[in-house]
Amino acid sequence: MTCEKAFNKYLSLDKNERVPLWVTAHLFACPACRMAVRYMTRAEVILAQPLASRPHALLDNPVFAKALARITDAGLSYPSIAPEEGNVFLFRWLISGLALIAGFAILPFSSLGAWSRLVFGNAFSVPFYILSGVAITAYCGMFVGTNIDFFVKKFGIAPTA
Repeated sequence: MTCEKAFNKYLSLDKNERVPLWVTAHLFACPACRMAVRYMTRAEVILAQPLASRPHALLDNPVFAKALARITDAGLSYPSIAPEEGNVFLFRWLISGLALIAGFAILPFSSLGAWSRLVFGNAFSVPFYILSGVAITAYCGMFVGTNIDFFVKKFGIAPTA
């Protein structure tokens, strides 16, 4: 696989589209392509920031300020959206996790659990424990998957310059 072919395929992808396995393998093996993708990602992050967060040298220019005002008045600019920090509501996740664990802890001692033990005997225990483990694993996976940005920002490796 050539660098040009892999890089062209990477550039043809839409934003947030899954990168094919062979392109990922090439990026893993080729430091030049990996560095180019890193530079592109860094440039995209810089360009995606609102103009107000950049140096104010351009904003002091009256011609530039007047042009920005005309663009904003015409409705051609994007609204300024502040990044949401602390968007993880751990309290809700904690309450739902405790409810899930309490449900699995109470079920064997409820009337449904007593009926299941009478009807199925010990054959109730193994599927119940497997279901409990799968449900808690799925819950933890959903927690990490929906809050992946929080974990990357909190524990991720910062890109080097």
